[in-house]
Amino acid sequence: MRRRPDTELVVLARQGSAEAAGVLFDRYWALAWRTAYAVTADRGLADDSAQEAFVKAFAALGRFDETQPFAPWLKRIAINAAVDSLRRSRRLEVVADHESAFHTWALGESAEDDLRRWAVADAVAALGTGKRVVVVLHYWLDLPLEEVAGVLGLPIGTVASRLARAKDELRAVLEEDRVV
Repeated sequence: MRRRPDTELVVLARQGSAEAAGVLFDRYWALAWRTAYAVTADRGLADDSAQEAFVKAFAALGRFDETQPFAPWLKRIAINAAVDSLRRSRRLEVVADHESAFHTWALGESAEDDLRRWAVADAVAALGTGKRVVVVLHYWLDLPLEEVAGVLGLPIGTVASRLARAKDELRAVLEEDRVV
C-alpha cells in the first residue's frame, strides 16, 4: 500500500474519512507528544495536551491551508495546548524527574558531549516555568521571539527579558558546574 501524502489525507479527513484521520494521528502523535512534553516537562500534561492538539486540529481541518505542511501546523497547535495546560494547572515548579523531556534531547556524539548536553538539560529543567518555557519554545522548538510572545500572550519585551534572565541563570549554573 502506498504512503499517502498529508494533503491527500487532510482532504479525505475533511470529507469524514476516519481512516485518513487515523493515519494522520498515527503519523504525527509522537511529534505532538514530544512537543507538548518539551513545554510541560510532565508526562500527564503532555498526554492531555497532545490529545487536545489533535482534537483542535481535526476540528479546524476546514481552515487548514493544504498548500502548507501539516506537521508545523500541528506542532504549533500542540505548543498552544501545552501552554494552556500549564496555565490551567498553574504549575510554578518544574517536576524533578530524571527522565525529563530535556534528557531525550541530550544525546550527543561522544560521552563528553552527552555529559555536557545532560548538564544543560538539567539546568534548563531547573529553571522556573516562565523562563523554561521561553527557552524551550525559542531554542528547542525554534520559534522566533515574536511567535513565542504570541503563543504565551506576552509582550515581546517580557519574552526577551525572561530569555535574557534565563540565559544568565543558565550561564551561572553551568560555569559553576564547569560545563562551559
